[in-house]
Amino acid sequence: PERFDLTYTNSAGAEERPVMIHRAILGSLERFIGVLIEHTGGVLPLWLAPEQVRVLSLSEKVETYAGEVTGLLRREGFRAHADIRNEKLGFKVREAELAKVPYMVVVGEREAADRSVSLRLLRGEKSNAMPLAALVELLKKEPIPA
Repeated sequence: PERFDLTYTNSAGAEERPVMIHRAILGSLERFIGVLIEHTGGVLPLWLAPEQVRVLSLSEKVETYAGEVTGLLRREGFRAHADIRNEKLGFKVREAELAKVPYMVVVGEREAADRSVSLRLLRGEKSNAMPLAALVELLKKEPIPA
């Protein structure tokens, strides 16, 4: 206000100099997020990823089970979504990888019968079938910075 000699007329009719408060919190946050995404190539840690888990169904027969798994993960506090479209698994995996989803949970008829899941990580690692409780424990053990 001093640099531009700014004034205003207050309710009493007297001229006053306005007070200017400058904060760059959002600009700093935007720059930080930009640097973080550039540094990590968009592969964010589990705790920071917008979508943490994507449940991929192999067929229409297991849509209900995929919804159950997604609901369980959401109740446990994870950001999970189900992909129950009638598409091939490779297509669904590719889309999840492009979206940089850290964990892909694959469910088929065998997994639905056993009440288990197969896990696939964004890093390309795959696992054998595991019980739902083991999946939840694995996700909860992911490191979170203090």
